[in-house]
Amino acid sequence: MRPLPRTNFVHASDRLLLIWETDIFVALFRTAFIIAFVVAGTLSPLNPQAQAGVGALLVVAMIFTTALFLAFWTGRSIPHQRPAALTLDLSLVSAAILMLGPGQEQSLFQVYYLIVLIGAIWFQLVGALCTAGAAMVMFTLVKYVSTYPTPLSEVATNVVWGHGALFLFLIAVIGGSLVRALDRQYQATAQLTHEMQLARTVQDTILPASLPHLAGWEFALRFEPARWVGGDLYEVAKLPDGQCLVCLGDMPGKSAYGLVHLSLIYSQIRGAAFAGLPPAAIANRVNQAVYDVLQPYGYAPVFIGMLEPDTGVITFACCGHYPPILLRADGSHEALSSDGIVIGGRRDADYQQRQKDIRPGDLLICYTDGITEVRNHTGEEFGVQRLVQAAHSIPDSDSTLEQICDEILQQSQQFSTQPEADDATLILLRRRAT
Repeated sequence: MRPLPRTNFVHASDRLLLIWETDIFVALFRTAFIIAFVVAGTLSPLNPQAQAGVGALLVVAMIFTTALFLAFWTGRSIPHQRPAALTLDLSLVSAAILMLGPGQEQSLFQVYYLIVLIGAIWFQLVGALCTAGAAMVMFTLVKYVSTYPTPLSEVATNVVWGHGALFLFLIAVIGGSLVRALDRQYQATAQLTHEMQLARTVQDTILPASLPHLAGWEFALRFEPARWVGGDLYEVAKLPDGQCLVCLGDMPGKSAYGLVHLSLIYSQIRGAAFAGLPPAAIANRVNQAVYDVLQPYGYAPVFIGMLEPDTGVITFACCGHYPPILLRADGSHEALSSDGIVIGGRRDADYQQRQKDIRPGDLLICYTDGITEVRNHTGEEFGVQRLVQAAHSIPDSDSTLEQICDEILQQSQQFSTQPEADDATLILLRRRAT
């Protein structure tokens, strides 16, 4: 049997890439800025007073950026690399404004906005406000040096009202608040993801991982959950009296909430079956046991069958579930229906059971709605007839149940415009011809 799908956790290298993603983006931006800075500096007259200091700053920026890339490739980090990166980037923009003069002043000032946003992403609101304050101070000092001997107070007033420096703080507040909200949402999502991973582990423990071996019979199973925690339940188990329990159900909740109901119904069915009760008695007992728990919105379509391997007789109760399809060796087919309502639908439900003979060469297909209820672009359902055609599309002479399972699921998924929109479970059992 194919093992159940497992949730893939993020590898350490993937987590490192997510952590470093913004650092690398900023480093690439800084590299492009340095190149543009150097080219523009060669075309425009430099400020002789600032040339030496700016040259040293460029060297420091190139060394820092190179070290950052090397640290990334080796999986390490530079101490305080993000505060250092923000300080370095603010200094580079301020140096560019000082060197290139008033002609490039306004366009370069807008780069401060980007750095403030990076501060918001890295350090949320406080980091964004500190970055905005540092940018305003640096730009004021640059203007003071460029317009000396204009008084510093006059320069500061001009920066605040004439260059729109207050917008830096507005961007800081908006960006920091948005990042904080997104961070809270991410934390809530991470917590939910963790809980769903735990729920999936529980589900993997509850549902059987192997099929019984019965002389003269073949079994196959596919379980394709639409989400981490599926809403389908199934059981194929050999009972102490020699019979084989075949059970399939579909819970309405595809979440931890549905998993609670699934585990309750599953344990009740197994307990009643191993106690020797027939399918109808199992359905009645389970309905009485779980009715109050499932109310007011819960219910569970369930098929419960007991197979006698020696005679091929299957006794079953179909409780609001899609009736399994019995494909006869002569090409005909019939449904195993007993007209029962869903578990949890009514407290006084009285379930009845029926019997069918599975003759040599016959194939029984138990399925959930995730296979037959899928729709194509015109809204047409895959349906039972296509399910039967899919099972017949592989010649009986050289087919295995695994191949039939794969073919049914493949045709159902290809038919659907939204594959894997619902859980898909498929149980096949076939009585060997000889």
